[in-house]
Amino acid sequence: MPVAVIDGRSAGAWRIVGGLTCVARLVRSFELAGVRHVVIVSRSPVSLRQSGARRRRTIVDSITADEAVALAEAVMDRVGGHEVICVDGDLIVDRRIIELLVSRGAPLIVKTDGLGGRAVKLARLRSDEIPCFDGAAAVSTKADWIDPTLLPTYCEEMRGDMPIDVLRVTDGESAKRATHKLIRSTQKHVMDAPARWLDPLVENAIVRLLAPTFVRPNHVTYAALGVGLVAAFLLVRGAFVAAFVLMYLVEWLDGVDGKLARLRLEYSRVGAWESYFDFVYENAWWLALTLRFHGVASPVSGAMAGVALIGGNLLDEIAYTVGQRALGTSLDLLSPWDAHFRLVAGRRNIYVAILLAATVVGHPFAGLVAAGGWAVCTGFVHTGRLGMALARRRYAGERRTPEAGQSDPGRGRVGCR
Repeated sequence: MPVAVIDGRSAGAWRIVGGLTCVARLVRSFELAGVRHVVIVSRSPVSLRQSGARRRRTIVDSITADEAVALAEAVMDRVGGHEVICVDGDLIVDRRIIELLVSRGAPLIVKTDGLGGRAVKLARLRSDEIPCFDGAAAVSTKADWIDPTLLPTYCEEMRGDMPIDVLRVTDGESAKRATHKLIRSTQKHVMDAPARWLDPLVENAIVRLLAPTFVRPNHVTYAALGVGLVAAFLLVRGAFVAAFVLMYLVEWLDGVDGKLARLRLEYSRVGAWESYFDFVYENAWWLALTLRFHGVASPVSGAMAGVALIGGNLLDEIAYTVGQRALGTSLDLLSPWDAHFRLVAGRRNIYVAILLAATVVGHPFAGLVAAGGWAVCTGFVHTGRLGMALARRRYAGERRTPEAGQSDPGRGRVGCR
């Protein structure tokens, strides 16, 4: 595993971008890529807290050196004999580039044309090649050069194509531009219509406010759970206006915690549990509505609508879970049709929109019936798409495998041309 060397002697390296200094953002990116040893060169000592490190196993070395001192001279005692990933501390580097440099088994220099400063700002090198990072042209290196704009842009985590950027922060204005770009890049693809086109306006504003504070993504997740349960209580009581306000707040908070985690690179086990929290308060809403409307039209109608909503939603969740495990990808990514259907498919945001519209026109029970019907339709559609995908994969596998008893013409023929 290479050692990460961050040259944090420029003023831009300590500018705040998205709630983190550029140096802290680089440290966390290296941690997520599996690097355990980080060396930070700066004009003053850097504490563990200032480094931004979040994992106990991470070793952070702080070296104090003036800008006149060559980087190779400053760090050679700490990294001698190791491969290193050197990076200017004033850079915002896409994690995919960091992961490429970490996994790379040979020297590699990333092109950063147009960013100003030294010619080499980001590279994986042998320790004896570090002088080329300082501009020593005489140093012999067989490192390959790679243009980040030519790398594949598809990102599984974001469920779509995301541009790969390397940004440089030199002053307050460039820090603001970088923050704005990073916040926009936290938006996932292939989401329902409200979450794609309406919610980001509010979510991004909240993220911008929370980024420089002590509030963590886990705090937002717990807050969403608490607010969601309060909304369920209000639904049982029939306080629909107040309940819908809180339900939309939960919708926004559910987007904020993930965006804040991606922005500040603060991933945790609680984030992995978020889907379970969502399951709890969402089904609490549907159960609360069922109890509220039980017997409104007949003793059975309210229960049937509620069972349809809860059952259809559960069927949909099972299809997604099985699909993710069996296919290794989301059902939404199987085809362009699936991605478009996802925009209007039954989901919490869509159900809340249906319920709100029905309540506004004075027929909240009709909203429950409509949401229940759409949940069942969505569950059957996704179950059918899962079955089709599994059958197609099985058929493709059978075609690649020779039938039983059929000889392979390429076997048993020695010297055959």
